[in-house]
Amino acid sequence: MMLVATPQHTLLVDAQFARMAEAISGKISELGQAPLSYLVNTHFHGDHVGANAYMNETLGATIVAHRNVRTRLAADSEFPRAGLPTVLGHNSLQINLGEYSLTLEHYPTAHTDGDMVVWVEGANIVHVGDLFFVDRFPFVDLNSGGTVQGYINAIAALTAKMDDDTQIVPGHGPLMNKAGYLRLHDMIIETREQVRAWHAAGADVDTMVATGLGEQWADWSWNFINEERWIRTLYNDHLAQ
Repeated sequence: MMLVATPQHTLLVDAQFARMAEAISGKISELGQAPLSYLVNTHFHGDHVGANAYMNETLGATIVAHRNVRTRLAADSEFPRAGLPTVLGHNSLQINLGEYSLTLEHYPTAHTDGDMVVWVEGANIVHVGDLFFVDRFPFVDLNSGGTVQGYINAIAALTAKMDDDTQIVPGHGPLMNKAGYLRLHDMIIETREQVRAWHAAGADVDTMVATGLGEQWADWSWNFINEERWIRTLYNDHLAQ
């Protein structure tokens, strides 16, 4: 999450789960100088859009996202219609908050097919959503348009625009810098090459999982994307090429 507040507008990036809506609203009231004008969704997963309807109906926020986010949320009959984004981006989008201007950029086929990052112009701050899991194996949603190569491409393009002082707000993990982002990039490259080498040697995915990626990456495993799931993601992505 990220809150950008000016005397004219307050903007929230990502809304987390629905059960957290009131707590988030309280923090907005505490920190914001103006009522919530905008909510930006970096992608469509529930831990980023769950409180959308509350932010729209109760706080009056206009919801902004990539058009693929609306398409996927609208296809879910259980998702509240009040939570659907109404301002839709394609490749990029600008939001003027008065003191700050935000640039939203789309990175296709990365974490999902609807990822948008949010640059705070002039402040050297960027919210990259789930294009960054800090020192963890990332979730590449192969069933929702995500690809490993697209994820790699996104990190490479983003870090090319950063300097050592850029503050990166990740989807999961603490505030980070360019060096931390490059660690993720390098991990994906190296572990993907390992899986490709195993596949070229004739190994099946169960053998890969049994062998493991080694102690170098042991600390990157976590409750959602453990080593086995990361290996299977790399393997399935490779087969889909």
